[in-house]
Amino acid sequence: MKPLSYLVALSLGCVHLVALAETPPVQQAQQAQQAQQAQQAQQTEGGALTILPPEPVVRRVLESLPQFRLGAFNMDLASAEKDKLVAGSHEWTLRTGLNQRSITGGERYNEQDLALERPVRWFGKADKDRAVGDKGVEVAQAMQADGWHEAGRTLMKDWFDALRELSAVARLREQLAVTQQLRVVADRRVKAGDGAGLDALQAATEHLRVAALLRQAEQRRDQALAFLDITYAGLPRPSVANLPLPQAEPESPDSWLAKILHDNHELELAQAEADLYALRASRLASDRMPDPTIAVRAARERAGQERVIGISLSIPIPGAGRAADGTGAALKARMALERLAQVRIRVQSAAQRALIDSSRTYQIWDTLRDVGKQSVEQADLMLRAYQAGETTLTEALGARRRALEASLAMQAAQVDALAAYARLRLDAHVIWSID
Repeated sequence: MKPLSYLVALSLGCVHLVALAETPPVQQAQQAQQAQQAQQAQQTEGGALTILPPEPVVRRVLESLPQFRLGAFNMDLASAEKDKLVAGSHEWTLRTGLNQRSITGGERYNEQDLALERPVRWFGKADKDRAVGDKGVEVAQAMQADGWHEAGRTLMKDWFDALRELSAVARLREQLAVTQQLRVVADRRVKAGDGAGLDALQAATEHLRVAALLRQAEQRRDQALAFLDITYAGLPRPSVANLPLPQAEPESPDSWLAKILHDNHELELAQAEADLYALRASRLASDRMPDPTIAVRAARERAGQERVIGISLSIPIPGAGRAADGTGAALKARMALERLAQVRIRVQSAAQRALIDSSRTYQIWDTLRDVGKQSVEQADLMLRAYQAGETTLTEALGARRRALEASLAMQAAQVDALAAYARLRLDAHVIWSID
């Protein structure tokens, strides 16, 4: 049948196969797609971040994670270490002795002595220890903030991974309904004697293939949702019912780069650790001058006939061990500076990558959206042409497979664009900030 005759048949309504062109499953799929596009347009007005769980819920979930509680314990440990450094490692020592003095051919006397001694930090060592303790607390704070941020990154990644699986299931279900319609049409044509039995077999095979893909996608979805339920107790499950449209970046990339680098916990942690190692190196360098030990001594000699009260001062003679400790601490400080330089490069690279991802993923989705629409339209036209007998089932199935691939790619690109949009704001501390 030629295209002209197909149009004439449509206008006259004489061929019952042509009446099947707009069957209920196809209409339902198109209506669902139109409703979803309308909902997406409404969601876009509210922002692409509406796909994320509510921030108060996210904060409660992050606070309940073991790694965050471990960071709180680390803070307490740093405070204890600070108290120890402020108090110092030197302690009072009490010495006592009992002697017996014997004089040849004479008397014997009992003698006692008592001494109280303690090493003393000098040359500003106490102030340096206090500075080291303060910096240790600062490192613990930066470590906790960095742990919070990394936990937020992980949660966001797991959230969007689940969204990808959910969106794949939704698209495959739509395609399964269309392949079922193809199967019904092929069976009717075979029964009417207008089609070959091979068509019915091909349609059934394609339906089973999409059904198998759907089961695989459902398995991955169930695994992703179960992982969310176990790892993040209290977090609501994601939904793709109102998946918003991605948004292009209205601001310049330089402003976002400045936001990310201005308050970056990973960079702050590396800087605090470098400062801490520098303070420790300075403290150990001052130990090349040993701390003196001051003692107050009292003695009772010759059975109390003589009483002695005095003060003693002792200073250790520094050896090679102290010099080696100072050298090792200086090397650790230099290594910390090199790690800081590495972290700075890594943070700048990650920030630049986040900017590129946020921009490029939107462009990729925008292109694949047009490809997906055109592929679906072509597949629908091929379906109508097959129902009218103007093309083969093989060509219709090929168009349907291409439409499925394009739809899945478009949906994945949409989730990727939303994830990149949210990740950029997370790194810039616009959302989910510990502060």
